[in-house]
Amino acid sequence: MIAVLCMAGLSACGTDVSGAVGPAAAADGLTIQGDAGSPNLIEDFNPYAGSQLHGTYLLYEPLELVSGFNGAYTPYLATSYKFTSPTTLVYTLRSGVKWSDGQPLTSADVLFSFNLLKKYPALDGSGIWSQISSVKVSGASVTFTFIKPDVPFATAIASTPIVPAHIWSKIADPATFTNLDPVGDGPYVLGRFSPTGYVLTKSPTYWDAATIAPTSVTFPAEASNQNTNQLEVASGQFDWSYTYLPDIKTTFVAKDPGTRSYWFPPGGTIGLYLNLTKAPYNNVDFRRAVSLSLQRNQIALKAVEGYLGPASQSGLILPNLKPYLDPSLPDQGVVTQNVPQAMALFAQAGFRKHGSRLTASNGTPVDMTIILPNSYSDWLDAAQAISQQLAAVGIDVSLDTPQAAQYLSSIYSGNFDAAIGGFGGTGSPYNDYNNALNGSFATPINTATTNNFERFKSTAVDQALAQLAGATTLAAQKKADYTLEEQVYSQVPVVLLYYGGSWGLFQTTRFTGWPSAQDPYALPTNYDASILQVVSHLKKA
Repeated sequence: MIAVLCMAGLSACGTDVSGAVGPAAAADGLTIQGDAGSPNLIEDFNPYAGSQLHGTYLLYEPLELVSGFNGAYTPYLATSYKFTSPTTLVYTLRSGVKWSDGQPLTSADVLFSFNLLKKYPALDGSGIWSQISSVKVSGASVTFTFIKPDVPFATAIASTPIVPAHIWSKIADPATFTNLDPVGDGPYVLGRFSPTGYVLTKSPTYWDAATIAPTSVTFPAEASNQNTNQLEVASGQFDWSYTYLPDIKTTFVAKDPGTRSYWFPPGGTIGLYLNLTKAPYNNVDFRRAVSLSLQRNQIALKAVEGYLGPASQSGLILPNLKPYLDPSLPDQGVVTQNVPQAMALFAQAGFRKHGSRLTASNGTPVDMTIILPNSYSDWLDAAQAISQQLAAVGIDVSLDTPQAAQYLSSIYSGNFDAAIGGFGGTGSPYNDYNNALNGSFATPINTATTNNFERFKSTAVDQALAQLAGATTLAAQKKADYTLEEQVYSQVPVVLLYYGGSWGLFQTTRFTGWPSAQDPYALPTNYDASILQVVSHLKKA
């Protein structure tokens, strides 16, 4: 999906509790595009709520941040972690951390925060307590015991925000608490809020305040009109935007090439999911033939204007996760169109071309319906290119483009032939493979699942996932990864097509240090925890 998350430019430059927050910031202030008003912002700074404002990530810190780009850990409230066994994870907390009201942050706050998620499951969006059995503290150490080996789940624990026990223990219902007067441990505190925008100001009690360059961060409310949003981004209203703009070098960079830049790294893979409970999609030769029939460069060019290229059929997002790539895979796992080889595989699967149509041995022509949401423009462009390319090998493709809710209902329940969808993007090979391939998600048709929509089942894959879950060394992790990569490459559970982008646009008028291909320390996504890592990394221009 091309994410077009932009803000409207507002004429007012000042702010007060009842007035608008303008897009302009002081020389040492930062302006970020991202929060959507409908038509006004809803004030919610609960760090466990799914609807919280993006600035919440600057108010509350986790133990560590995990990069969505490559899975690297950056310490925040914790200085280190280690697995003393595949089921025991120990964090060492940073000393001298204070809450914004001046109270010290201790291991008791960490214990309270995780027990809060246990007491109120509605807050446990990452399913922490489905994977751990206990949390214990001793001095500056916090020990998590897992129900079973699950080393990659450390990412979810590390990313959990910590809240002050002396405040939250007095809240009647934390699940509905909107936290209008937040007391946090992050680099900022809430300055002013109005329905048209809000301002965060630098916290004087923050443990690393000396390194935080912006003295304030302004979040104007985003307009509902995407064309207006794109115009405001192109005109330079924001220091940091997350927006897809066509012909980015002309529409954005050329207006001030000395201070404007962008980075569009792959943030996930877009693939063609084939329903493996149906013939002929349950035939691996047929799936391999479909894969070889496709010209991925052309699909990527039409879908994302060539900003990103063909995806590796290994299942890894490259170059983000290249250190895990099996060097024995040809061309880093990227499949090149080969129609003669595709036709040979179709024949091996029992299908031959008669006239313009590919037919089964009984003469039945092969048809395929691809479902995708009608509002995802890049997916639609990709599906149209796929339709044309498969028509050339004799498959008649029709597109089903319902609203997003109906699309999700169809793929969750397994009522589809083929579907365009996302694969991976967590920054963790294990999480990417587990979500897409774990046989435990392969529910019967008409029984909803939230992962493995194609209903892939493989003993070899499930065993490799279990090995990877318990691997505490890089060598052991790579061994399991290589098995998973080979299975995705050879069995084609999903036909992987092209990389979907993360659309980061930056201005260096006030600040430098934005993530880039040369310094890919985080994805340029300003709507998730990456915002804390990026803002912490900025320097004054």
